Amino acid sequence: MTDDPEDADLRRGWRALLPALLLVVVAGAQVTLATTAGLSPWKGGGFGMFSTTDDGGRRYVRVFVSAVERSEEITISRSLEDAARRAAVLPRDAELSRLARRVVERERRHRRPVDTVRIETWRIEYARDTLAATTRRTREFVYRVDPTSAPGPW
Repeated sequence: MTDDPEDADLRRGWRALLPALLLVVVAGAQVTLATTAGLSPWKGGGFGMFSTTDDGGRRYVRVFVSAVERSEEITISRSLEDAARRAAVLPRDAELSRLARRVVERERRHRRPVDTVRIETWRIEYARDTLAATTRRTREFVYRVDPTSAPGPW
């Protein structure tokens, strides 16, 4: 049995369209996430990298922990850098919650009490006419530690 030449041509045509369709899907997802979820235009396909300076290097997070008799900003330790960078580039609840849980784990390892973790995401913006840099908070996220999961008294 031989293949019909028209069927073979049709299959080749679909294979030729597949890369273009994939590019459209990735571009659509990137644009959607950049406009609705705060994704850096440089990420998720990078389709905005030539139109903005809003890359991961111009975004950062600040982390604050609080508990009874404790309220302070903590520095991002080496063990938290990757999670913090991910949260800065795409400040969705899932990424921010992941970072907050890691902060809680780290604070508990060091035997420091923590009831609440507050994370702020920031980005540096430049004025069009003067190129003066300003910072703008893009998101604030509060993670409350479940008291039933806390280990023994501090």
